[in-house]
Amino acid sequence: MSASVSSTCSASAPEACEAWAQAAASAAKRFINDDACGDYVFPVGDTGLEFQAINALSAVCFIAAGAPLIWRADTPIARAYGLMMCGVGLGSFSYHATTSASGFIIDIVPMAVTAALMIFRGVHALQVDAGETGQAAETTRFLIAIACSFFAVYIPWALMAAGISHSTVWGVWALMFGSMGAVFGVISLMVFFNEGILHGKPGMDLAVAIACVLLGLVCSVHSFIPGLCEGWRTALPLHALWHVFSSVTANRCGYILDTLTKLVSTMEEPANGCKKQKGNSLLVRLLKRDILPSQFSM
Repeated sequence: MSASVSSTCSASAPEACEAWAQAAASAAKRFINDDACGDYVFPVGDTGLEFQAINALSAVCFIAAGAPLIWRADTPIARAYGLMMCGVGLGSFSYHATTSASGFIIDIVPMAVTAALMIFRGVHALQVDAGETGQAAETTRFLIAIACSFFAVYIPWALMAAGISHSTVWGVWALMFGSMGAVFGVISLMVFFNEGILHGKPGMDLAVAIACVLLGLVCSVHSFIPGLCEGWRTALPLHALWHVFSSVTANRCGYILDTLTKLVSTMEEPANGCKKQKGNSLLVRLLKRDILPSQFSM
């Protein structure tokens, strides 16, 4: 059917048909949502793509968040997280400098890797607390982390390939990535409380990370809910503010990852391993200590 329409269009108005084909092709390769709301947008030649000036430039915030971790973090995984966060900055710039669908994938891949690193260590902490060590436990946490990051990228790609709206794709990605971060945050909260360090710097890092990511979400809600880019939102580069707030969260998560890794190493020491209460999980013990709400604590 499309071939007959194309031939008819070419015969009747070839120039209009060519313009239509170019517009359709550019729309197909663009990732179309409202990230550019309030930004300065410039066309990228005749490609149909767009350069979002403030969004692209604000991607440097992620490099600023990750670079200090490379030389300040004490553990290899936190340093690797910092290096990959620099990749997040490069990926974010690549996407907002082109608004291409492929650029969106380049944007989310390094983010999924950083989430995988956090999930890996979070599962490790739960395993050590439960007394699960050795190669089998290590393989399990590798598989969980890899599967989480793979599906966090694959599902948005599959939705785009199926023709689902890009705003929905962005929302699904945000939900999956945010869920991985939330799991890491909850595990870190429980471990820090159990180890008695929640009131120190680790607790402050958690508080700052949570506050900033919530502020960032408020600034970027228009990216996955169509129709919100109007009124006062058109006067502010809100997605760039998301970059600022989420980069602060990313930096704090790097230090939380560093602290959690050192705690897990301490928990794995033989002197501490013999003290494990294998009958009760960390969650059950914390419920008994009333860190979490209970129906019996009236």
